[in-house]
Amino acid sequence: MKKVVILVLLLMFFMGGCSIKKAEEVTDAEIFASEYAISKNNVFKYASIDEVISLLEEGTGIIFFGNSDQECCSAFVKLFSDLIDKEGIEEVYYYNPTVIQDDYTDEYVELINLLGDNLTITDEGDSYLTIPSVYFIRDGNIIGYNDNASLIMNVEDEKLDEFMQDLENDYLELITKYLNKENID
Repeated sequence: MKKVVILVLLLMFFMGGCSIKKAEEVTDAEIFASEYAISKNNVFKYASIDEVISLLEEGTGIIFFGNSDQECCSAFVKLFSDLIDKEGIEEVYYYNPTVIQDDYTDEYVELINLLGDNLTITDEGDSYLTIPSVYFIRDGNIIGYNDNASLIMNVEDEKLDEFMQDLENDYLELITKYLNKENID
């Protein structure tokens, strides 16, 4: 009887182990999907702060600043993910600035300096990176950004559909201009 139990346990272990991916086999898209509860077929790529800074200094791409612990970020991702999928965007960099923001690290100060006038100004007059926000960068220049999704929690229920439609239109305009290599005002 012990041999049968051991054999069954060994079979369960080996069969179960075959379906588990190794850590190095899990893609950014799968991690992002798990974090934000969206499809695994997404184009989000985790970026380090060094990669974000490099992109802002000389790169071209789209950066999404967010935090999956915030409800407004999760609502935004569902909308934005659908839009970028429909428009054929192949890659969006994702960075969660919460730790460097809370600790006000040197990297955060550098990030704030690079984002320049494209930030929220606090009541104290300080520049602050609002999340969620999306920045469209071409050759190290911010050609457009939008952080209006952060306001979603303040929208009354009866105005939510209209707010979401306006937000979708704003992002669609930014995406279209980005893809057409136009400057975004």
